[in-house]
Amino acid sequence: MSSYDARDVTDLYIFNSGTRQQSSERLTTHKVSVLVLIYEYYELCGRQNKLYSVDLTCPLSDRQKGELMLLILDLVLGPDVDLKGLRAQIDHVIDPVILKVVYDRLHSIATNGVKSFSDNIELVTILLSTNNEDGMIRRESVLGVYIRRMELAYYEMSFSQVVEMCNKFKRYYEAGFPEAKEEEEKVACRKSSLVGFSETGLSMSLLDEHPVTEASSANFFSKKQAEYFLANQALMLSHDEGKALPPDQLQQRLSSILSDNPDLAEAHFLSYINSLRVKEYCTAMNSLYHYFDRKASMLVESGQNKKKGVQDEVAMRYAALNLASLQFRFGNKEPCRAALREAIRLAQESNDQICLQHALVWLNLLGENHTGVTQLERSIKKTIDLSLPKLAVLGLHWISKGLGTGTELPARVIDYFTQSNLINCMNSNYGMMCTGCVQRAAMWHYYGKRELCSLDNQIVLNLNTSLNGVYYNGQAVCIALCNLAQHHADVGEYAAAFEILGQARLRFPCHTSHSEIWQSCQQRINFTRSLNNRKFNEAEQSLIDLEALDEPEAKIRKPLLLKEKGHVTEAFSCLNLLLSECDKEKSGYYADYRCRVLLELAALYIATGNCSAAVIHITDCIAHAKKHYLELYEGLGTAYLAFVQLSMNLPNQGLQLIESQLTLTAYLFLDITCSI
Repeated sequence: MSSYDARDVTDLYIFNSGTRQQSSERLTTHKVSVLVLIYEYYELCGRQNKLYSVDLTCPLSDRQKGELMLLILDLVLGPDVDLKGLRAQIDHVIDPVILKVVYDRLHSIATNGVKSFSDNIELVTILLSTNNEDGMIRRESVLGVYIRRMELAYYEMSFSQVVEMCNKFKRYYEAGFPEAKEEEEKVACRKSSLVGFSETGLSMSLLDEHPVTEASSANFFSKKQAEYFLANQALMLSHDEGKALPPDQLQQRLSSILSDNPDLAEAHFLSYINSLRVKEYCTAMNSLYHYFDRKASMLVESGQNKKKGVQDEVAMRYAALNLASLQFRFGNKEPCRAALREAIRLAQESNDQICLQHALVWLNLLGENHTGVTQLERSIKKTIDLSLPKLAVLGLHWISKGLGTGTELPARVIDYFTQSNLINCMNSNYGMMCTGCVQRAAMWHYYGKRELCSLDNQIVLNLNTSLNGVYYNGQAVCIALCNLAQHHADVGEYAAAFEILGQARLRFPCHTSHSEIWQSCQQRINFTRSLNNRKFNEAEQSLIDLEALDEPEAKIRKPLLLKEKGHVTEAFSCLNLLLSECDKEKSGYYADYRCRVLLELAALYIATGNCSAAVIHITDCIAHAKKHYLELYEGLGTAYLAFVQLSMNLPNQGLQLIESQLTLTAYLFLDITCSI
């Protein structure tokens, strides 16, 4: 994990909640700026400002007032940011006239010292009054409580602390307006030049004892700010990871939060999720342990002795379940099974049906649940009775995938996806709705229905998945974009394919957990284009990059490169080895992959002039495709067989074979010509 620094996570593992008290509210430079913004807004709306004459040619509309109040609420609840960050949030929302007054007041506080700082704090408190006719802000409102807390924090400060706060605010303002500081330095330089660059002038204008820090106010998190920050980041990570902080920045914020709020267990769980983004196993494991440790500690400190035993049992079985999830994500099957067995044992002892249903989902993912479809359908009904629609949808998807990769009729497989979509629509589960459409698109592609596959992918991209103004942008969206890019590349429209991949790159930057999907698709398309253009060096580099992202796809493309380079013997060796792997009982390869290997072997035999040897592999492919309802590979196999008959001077038999499946083969004509 290159973006991580060990120093960023050191504080996460200091567990001493019994001796450290909850941090009190503090007045920071950011909060002073928010107080100034609140004051100027209410001065505009209520009465004439005594210090400034505000003349608005266009009064604020109700919509502008609503947007401004929502922005102020977000600033009150959110974490501290530097002045540059604050300006980025308010410049495009607030009226320029109000904005100028706010910045003028901030400049006055930064340049006039303690008196201006104290006067502005007292001005804000004037807005509060017990008399509703005179007071602009009710004392019991959200802003009223916020102002009272800041007032209390101010009066608890000593004079030396106030002086230090003024110095911090000066550096905070200079970092937020670097252009103003540069202008002042230029003026000071001109003045010093008039007196011959005196030593005094240099020390006062060019030398600064305190370096400008852009984040001087972003080091403290109150408990409310921390809870709001954690909830917001958790929502972004589940709904649109690209809008969340990058992993290294988020880890630094979590360290800062835990330094001020050491007993905030949720911060450790968010650290666990953040570590999964970059596949940092050790940090994820420690964060998960500390989350449940602090949860147990909070129960003891809260005095819930009567329910302590029950709560401990709940924490233990869900800790085991989360540990199983962690081990599964990192491919540790045996530790995952052990943790699942522990969670199931504890859940059975306490008759926790919800925990058992969650464990059943992980058993299905491990491939160790060998019960029949009827038994799984009963389990799905149980999850619906327990109001667990997400687990019900996951169960339906697992049944669909299991039946689809077997020999079940496609109609029954698609019917399960229809049922899952109904559940998702009833519960407005946007993430699972997109996942269901993408999985159905994958099944359509598996069966050879490429147009239906493209249609489902476009449905994912056109769904209205807005949640609090944020659209769902998860793994399903990335897969849909890559599927459409591959669809365009298959018909030779590489410009459109790379334009779609560019959109995927913007939505899922390299630091996100789903970036490997579009990177793999990009390498597949690059390999095909380079191979068609006879650029073997570029194709070989794409193959190396693809092997790190998707090993099965790299394995089946390696013989293609060897064949085009003339290394026929090595290509035969690779394909025969790959076919033997596909024939193993638990190889992990699906039926379509085996058909692809058989067709590549047949194409290699045809290229070397050994058409009779190719017939065996072609007929094997057709039989395998018919058994699994793979119309695409059945049609490709038929076309290959007709081409072999044409090569053996049997044009009439080849023509009859093509005409027997004319509809399918005509649709697949482009794919056939590209493959042969």
